Amino acid sequence: MPSRRLVGPLSRLLAEGRGAELFPDPVLFPHRYADPRDVEAAAFVSASFAFGGVLQIRGFLERLFAVLSPGPIAALTSPRALPRRAVAGLSHRFLSSEGVFRFLRCLRAVYLVHGSLEDAFLAGRSGRPPELRRDLASFLSGFRRRWGESLPRERDFLFPRPERGSACKRHNLFLRWMVRGPDGVDLGLWSAVAPGDLVVPLDTHMARLGRCLGLTARRTADWRMAEEITSALRSVCPEDPVKFDFPLTRLGILRICTRPRRGVCARCPVAPLCLRRVADGARK
Repeated sequence: MPSRRLVGPLSRLLAEGRGAELFPDPVLFPHRYADPRDVEAAAFVSASFAFGGVLQIRGFLERLFAVLSPGPIAALTSPRALPRRAVAGLSHRFLSSEGVFRFLRCLRAVYLVHGSLEDAFLAGRSGRPPELRRDLASFLSGFRRRWGESLPRERDFLFPRPERGSACKRHNLFLRWMVRGPDGVDLGLWSAVAPGDLVVPLDTHMARLGRCLGLTARRTADWRMAEEITSALRSVCPEDPVKFDFPLTRLGILRICTRPRRGVCARCPVAPLCLRRVADGARK
């Protein structure tokens, strides 16, 4: 895809998105902490439960971080493990409180073995050259091994399998937060992954906008679609293609762009790329 078609609209999108408030994005939770270890743990927790409506996500995370006070690292690595009763009744969408408890137990185990999630990610690489899909698959398999036999649906949702085609939206979101920046949104704590190797977190908004803007022709929101959209963005910015993710997805999250609308689309910075707007105009 010729990058010159994308450069102008995407550059305007970035310029207009600078200084945007973090609310209601779940990245606001790790920004509450000062200790980098707390920031990393809070980012993983926040990204892992970033599904459903944004207000529902925020309400659940507020309650969960209250359980993990005064900071997630102290709560997770304390000599006395967090008791099951601490999260009794704390569920999110179809995830039960038992699933939440098992998630926290897995996260605790990884921290006790590796000391940090970045070290766990590197351990899964086993000294091989970086390859994001393989490395992410290895990283997530470490959590699944510690889960146990019950609640397999909740386990596989919380720790999906990119090697089987899952887009791993929430874990690519976590990697974006950890690798990019710091820029007021992303946190820039990790050096284990280069920004240019990141893959877009493929949520429903990115999938829809990717098709509307001609960044992908695929209909299935899987790892291949995420790679196709990332490849299009990489043609504009090879060293940091995922920098466009936050402002693009906020078009959908904030309901700025849900469908072609007269008088609204003309003000959208990426309107010149929108195939849906062109098709809608042709019908009129």
